[in-house]
Amino acid sequence: MHRTKVCAEEKLHTVLDILAGKESVSHAVARLSVNKSSVQGWITSYKGNGVDAFMHTQNKPYSIECKIQAVTAYLNKEGSLSAICEKFGLRSNKQLRNWIKKYNGHEELKASGTGGTSIMTKGKKTTFDERVEIAAYCISHEHNYAETAEKYQVSYQQARSYTVKYEAGGLDAL
Repeated sequence: MHRTKVCAEEKLHTVLDILAGKESVSHAVARLSVNKSSVQGWITSYKGNGVDAFMHTQNKPYSIECKIQAVTAYLNKEGSLSAICEKFGLRSNKQLRNWIKKYNGHEELKASGTGGTSIMTKGKKTTFDERVEIAAYCISHEHNYAETAEKYQVSYQQARSYTVKYEAGGLDAL
């Protein structure tokens, strides 16, 4: 199947018809000569961004915090790729997959379009006392996982994990 360029107006019309039950995804795929994943991506993007999903002419910038929160939510099994994309208003799950790949490879993630620096540092081994201190600091600083991770030189996910575990199960959970 060759790739067909579909205009924003047609994408929106197609998504609205699918969501209203007037057309199936498979019928839209055949009618427009596009991949099923493309149509599913339009639906996810629409659910997360509304009409704006199809009205962009340039890349949408994402903050480091947004990227880390999306990656962490996925790694903590808070939803599928599509569900996380919808929750964070991502335009495609390819973006999220790339962020996850960078995160897992301990590569630097930057805020889109700002040249911002990363706080996605590689995790390090911590003692019980350090985990208690990290969780306490994070809780007392309004659950600012990014700030906590930077202060203690641990990954964002470690700061979040210690805090969540402590709040759920107390000291024994750490």
